[in-house]
Amino acid sequence: MALDPRLVRRKNGGYAFRGWVPTELRELVPGGRSGQKWISLGTTNRAEAQRRARVHSVKFDCELNIARTRLRGEAVNVSKAEAERWAGTWLHQLLAKDEQQRRNGPGVGQAEEFEDQLQEADYELERLEKYVRQALRTGKMENDEYGLPKVYTADGVELNPDTSAWKLAAYEFMKSSQVAVKALQARNRGDVSETPQPPAAVAHVTNCSVDGLIKDYLDDPTSTRTPGTLKTYRTVFRAMRELLGADTDINSIHRTDCERIRAVIIRLPKNATQRFPKLSLLEAANLADEKNLPRLGIAAVNNYLNNLSSLFKWGVKTWRVTRNPAEGLAITDTRNQRELRHSFTPYHLQAIFNAPLYRGCRDDEDGYARLGSHVIRRGRFWVPLLSLWTGMRLGECCQLRTDDVTSYDGVNVILINDLADGQEDETDRKRVKTEAGRRFVPVHPELERIGFLDFVERQRLRKERRLFPEIVPDSQGSLSGTFSKWFNDKRRFLGKLGLVQDGISFHSFRHNYRDALREASIPLDCVRALGGWRRDSDGEEAIYGNGHRAETLYNHIVKINYPKFDLSHLYLDKKKECFTGSLSDQVGSNAS
Repeated sequence: MALDPRLVRRKNGGYAFRGWVPTELRELVPGGRSGQKWISLGTTNRAEAQRRARVHSVKFDCELNIARTRLRGEAVNVSKAEAERWAGTWLHQLLAKDEQQRRNGPGVGQAEEFEDQLQEADYELERLEKYVRQALRTGKMENDEYGLPKVYTADGVELNPDTSAWKLAAYEFMKSSQVAVKALQARNRGDVSETPQPPAAVAHVTNCSVDGLIKDYLDDPTSTRTPGTLKTYRTVFRAMRELLGADTDINSIHRTDCERIRAVIIRLPKNATQRFPKLSLLEAANLADEKNLPRLGIAAVNNYLNNLSSLFKWGVKTWRVTRNPAEGLAITDTRNQRELRHSFTPYHLQAIFNAPLYRGCRDDEDGYARLGSHVIRRGRFWVPLLSLWTGMRLGECCQLRTDDVTSYDGVNVILINDLADGQEDETDRKRVKTEAGRRFVPVHPELERIGFLDFVERQRLRKERRLFPEIVPDSQGSLSGTFSKWFNDKRRFLGKLGLVQDGISFHSFRHNYRDALREASIPLDCVRALGGWRRDSDGEEAIYGNGHRAETLYNHIVKINYPKFDLSHLYLDKKKECFTGSLSDQVGSNAS
């Protein structure tokens, strides 16, 4: 079983609490300047570590919320539930420490001294009891008595004594102080007084509203999400705010509430936000009913519902939510999965790679479908070929850098990873779909014959960082977004070739690649390595070793071929120049 997100087991077997601190809060959270707050839990027992981590998580969440409030320049607002939690945490820690000291007992020859300490403690407890009774009776609490402000500071919260927040918190501490006094007096008499359990982190969470959970989820520095993923989140988060209320207590949300969200999402028209920006989601769904508009597909609906479940699942993991009411909301998809996506047929492939873009066009921008004298070898030329001969996903192709094409053990390979070099912005940041997607793929001989390695070398000579710098991001910051629209749209590349049909898209190249691997009888472990597919059924042995040698994978990839399909018209003629420049560079060029 995986450890809780904030519970870390160290190499020595001991456990520690680790809280991630957002960049903007690092100067405001005690001990958080490095971006991580570490606290040793002092135990090697996991159950005990989880209990102790829960206490620290309560305090850490408090620190983050207070820091955010200070960052916004707002006054600290403390709820009664939060004040109860602080006081309860303090009470537990005080009595647990006392119990530990009594369990250890006095040292050798210290029994008399220990007895004297107990008598002094009884005297001090009597004074404290009178003070606490008076404070609870009159509501008058002094900020310089018994170190109460120090308690707040230790919890990462420093309240102004003149505020109502301080008075609320101080009153709860007085109540806990009375419990502590009675417990310590009983123990000094030799009576049993149990240490109370720490308050449950999920029972009282500061700002545990719909909006609060969404904000914390999106601010989590341990997770990275693509612009496309964030776009789908925005829709389901909007549904939560509109249908349930932004200020609704997240722990009050019932399964039926999530089913209400599902009922609206199922009825939404396609592109509802863009088409009807002034309508709420419920109004857009009602309009779709009235006008019988095309609805979201099953996959899109389930994607939204899975994102809703992911939000609650994260809340449970981080002790913000007691349960996940959105689990298992996805609707059943009875369609045959093999029928949803198809490979390109030999006819399709011949049509694609004999289009003007590959035989000769005016240019590779607006004139890509018009006959001309130029075969312009840039992104639109290479990306489909790369996917066909390496199985790379569209996003993996578009994000390639010139240094991703290299040599391993004498074999030319393409590196597919999400490594950062410190120069990228959000658009340039490389991503992989899954952990298994991090891989390398040998360059197929057909790509070499077409001139891929020569193209890469030319881009390096141009000092290009990205292999296809002309591919620009879409409004969501996705490099593959603009390419996908150009390739798949019925009015553009596939549409102009008359190849638009259900189940056919750029991703079909990856299906062709999988079919070719299958036809070549390549072993399953090599198939997974070449395609970046997950090793769902592998046993423990799969984690041993360093993986496949480049030469081994190359010997398999050369077996890939596509019968009834000829690309010889694309083979690079070294005597002719291979055009890779911008459209303005094209004037006067006679590129092949």
